[in-house]
Amino acid sequence: MEVNVDPRTPVLIGAGQVKQRLEDPREGVEPLDLMLRAARLAELDSGCSGFLNQLDAILVPRGLWPYSNPAAALRDRLGASSAATGLAPISGSMVQHMLSFAAREIARGDREAVLIVGAEAEHSKRRAKARGLNLNWSDLPESPLDLDFGQGEQVLSSHEFDRGIARPPAFFSLYENALRHARGESLAEHRQRVAELWSEFSKVAAQNRHAWSPEALEPAAIKEATADNRLIAWPYTKRMCSNMVVDLGAAVILCSEGFADRWGVARSRRVYPHAATDSSGSSLLSHRWDFKSEPAMRRAGERALELADASINEMDHLDLYSCFPAAVQLGVQALSIPEERALTVTGGLSFSGGPFNSYVLHSISTMMNRLRTAPGQRGLVTSIGGWVDKHAFGVYGSAPPKRGFLYEDLSSAAADLPTRPLSETFEGLAEVETYALRYQGGKAMGVSAACLNAEGVRIWGWSEDSNLLNRLTREEWIGQPVRLEAEGHLTLV
Repeated sequence: MEVNVDPRTPVLIGAGQVKQRLEDPREGVEPLDLMLRAARLAELDSGCSGFLNQLDAILVPRGLWPYSNPAAALRDRLGASSAATGLAPISGSMVQHMLSFAAREIARGDREAVLIVGAEAEHSKRRAKARGLNLNWSDLPESPLDLDFGQGEQVLSSHEFDRGIARPPAFFSLYENALRHARGESLAEHRQRVAELWSEFSKVAAQNRHAWSPEALEPAAIKEATADNRLIAWPYTKRMCSNMVVDLGAAVILCSEGFADRWGVARSRRVYPHAATDSSGSSLLSHRWDFKSEPAMRRAGERALELADASINEMDHLDLYSCFPAAVQLGVQALSIPEERALTVTGGLSFSGGPFNSYVLHSISTMMNRLRTAPGQRGLVTSIGGWVDKHAFGVYGSAPPKRGFLYEDLSSAAADLPTRPLSETFEGLAEVETYALRYQGGKAMGVSAACLNAEGVRIWGWSEDSNLLNRLTREEWIGQPVRLEAEGHLTLV
């Protein structure tokens, strides 16, 4: 039965994923070539060929490579001479943000075919460095961007950097420990639950041929610290952290329904963006109201479902952004997702792989293939950027959206959320709100603690006392009194 669809309706027609894992890094290719391979695989995936030179935009999430405008080089190699080039800042939410931008332009009739592509070769780069090898990646000429998505914003202050929470594992452990305390779990119960959660993710990765680490792991292999699974920030071991040391690339092709019709793309290859939201107005870390919830995430997620005229229970597939277990738990909490549900289609950033800024290209690509095999189904893809201050949600379906693609930016609502005052100079008694216990080489090196005084003002404290650090892996510290001294040094009361 033929379906009448507005020819300006945005539709995904192709997805390509590439992986290279070589013993000798000199035998591999650089990120630009991985992007090119992914783009051509995405075209092949559409069931058609010969249209990449018709692209009118190529968008790339910024990566760990030296290129100033890789989209321009891809434009030349694909022969898409009229394609505008775009580069997004560093943020896990940028892939969905760019896709939403492109979908709106297509729906307005301003564009017809857009390629979104990204890749990293960090595994090869680090192996080469360790061996003293030069990989001779391309030194691309400077080329102006046609679509500049900005450089991103500073979301940690110098004071926060000084207090030792600048690295993502430590930062996310602030949320992790707060979530544990809010659930009333002991440290042992919490570590077991999180390890079981991540074990389920590894089982999904084991079934994903594109995954970097396709091995199903038991909880003990995830939670127990060993020489090759060292502690990074309590309770995170290496296997609980996003793995960006990968050589992975992915691409999706978004076009108008009319373009897909003209090129003869089969209905069975088409997946439609139904609704999307962005939120990037959250306060600096020090001024978040607490670390056991994320209201900006909840608002953006709920609104995406409202725009799609659906509930979370009507989403047949989910992929929650999974840089660390806390990110997944915040998503489950924000959208009231039953904990027994499958929460990833890829296996997540620890096991499928976290290629820096472009993981969501992999989750959308994998979601597309899930939806293609199940007519009428829908899926939700979530993403987090910055320091849990940016959120992007996308609802996708195998059937066209009844109301067309809908989008909303909720940044202003996030900016209006309640905030907490901070003191950089307070000295006296306070209570531990949450903490990040940091490790180096598997050894505890220091703790950073968010504390609240009697007036509810937040203060950042720190300690390197070995007796305290050892106790934090055995005893609950949240809610306990401490004394803050000059420069934030804290002692037990």
